[in-house]
Amino acid sequence: MEVLTLNKITMAVLGFGQRGIVFSNVAKDFKDEVELVAVCEKNQDKFDMIKNKYYLNESQIYQNENDFFSKGKLADILIISTMDQDHYLHTMKALDVGYDILLEKPIALTKGHIFKIKEKANKLNRKIAVAHVLRYTPFYQEIKKVIDSKLIGQIASIHQTENVGYLHYAHSYVRGNWHNSNVSSPMILAKSCHDIDIINYLMGQRVEYLSSFGSLFYFKKENMPKGAAKNCIDCKVECPFNAINFYEKNKDWMAFFTLETDVLKVMSNRNLNYGKCVYDMDNNVVDHQVLNMQYENGTTASFLMTAFSKTTHRRIEIKGTLGEIVGDLEDNIIHVMPYGKDNYEINIALLTSDLSYHSGGDKNLLIDFVRGIRDNQPFNTDINNAVESHYLAFNAEESRLKNGLVIDAKKEWVHYGRN
Repeated sequence: MEVLTLNKITMAVLGFGQRGIVFSNVAKDFKDEVELVAVCEKNQDKFDMIKNKYYLNESQIYQNENDFFSKGKLADILIISTMDQDHYLHTMKALDVGYDILLEKPIALTKGHIFKIKEKANKLNRKIAVAHVLRYTPFYQEIKKVIDSKLIGQIASIHQTENVGYLHYAHSYVRGNWHNSNVSSPMILAKSCHDIDIINYLMGQRVEYLSSFGSLFYFKKENMPKGAAKNCIDCKVECPFNAINFYEKNKDWMAFFTLETDVLKVMSNRNLNYGKCVYDMDNNVVDHQVLNMQYENGTTASFLMTAFSKTTHRRIEIKGTLGEIVGDLEDNIIHVMPYGKDNYEINIALLTSDLSYHSGGDKNLLIDFVRGIRDNQPFNTDINNAVESHYLAFNAEESRLKNGLVIDAKKEWVHYGRN
């Protein structure tokens, strides 16, 4: 059954976790342009919430992906927001069914699978947008405008820091779904392909060489405090990573893995990773990593990802031949400092009243994709552009595992190119 629409784009969601919920909320806000008509979610406990909040009936909700795909094309576009390790299989099935796709990052977990997805989409003339939301934030869009105006001359170097935040890191990368690269993906891909992508987007050049260092420095068993328990609910040691304290103050974070609101009840399940000691998990992804890149025109960029920050925020510094740009995404203030001229600030909050969902990025991403499909227009995170950041993330992980070996990225230009 194929749904044909004229003006309003219909949308299905495969995987109704945090990202699926966010994009469904955006669709509700733009109901004149996009309508959620089908959901596939393996956790049946979410079905009542989906029906009540998004006005779907039983026939529009699927628990099994095979049942979902066997129904054919149920909507104009499909949001794929399943687990990292499932993206390849789900995307290849969705392409066969006929969907245009908004695909959560990472695209897939190997270079070969990423390339196969891109090639198949192009062969079938299907459109895939990759959820590199930073390109769609007003913050980075305004920075791009300043760069394109040539006010700061040519870019000589860019430095970006992703401060993951100690609680966010503990939630997602020690206890959560991305804690072990053997079942998800390396940190530089899972979390920071966003940052590689935005650096490349602003730089406007291709990377020739890169090198990377990083490790799991702190969140491991030898750093477990004396007297600490294996589960936070049993622990008497004062600790900033105590799950009980965190989820009592942030119950919306707990909603990502349970619909229960009673924190003590949830944490009494001692088999639940989210209640375990951060020093006694099977996590293996890095808690800090640095990446250095040299571009084809001689410019350079550096990137730092760190778990060791109090808050979650991204900071960028751009050094140009005629000036500097410094800004913090969460502050949404951009400082422009041209040489020999007066400095000025760009306050993003004065330009838009809606900075929800990744500082406005999720909303703008989905709506750009919807309008691109509706009007047959290009969009900013087409898969043919997005694969570059993923290849470079894999190269960075290879370099890190080989003690900072310099990787020649030029040999793979042919695999991703640029639009």
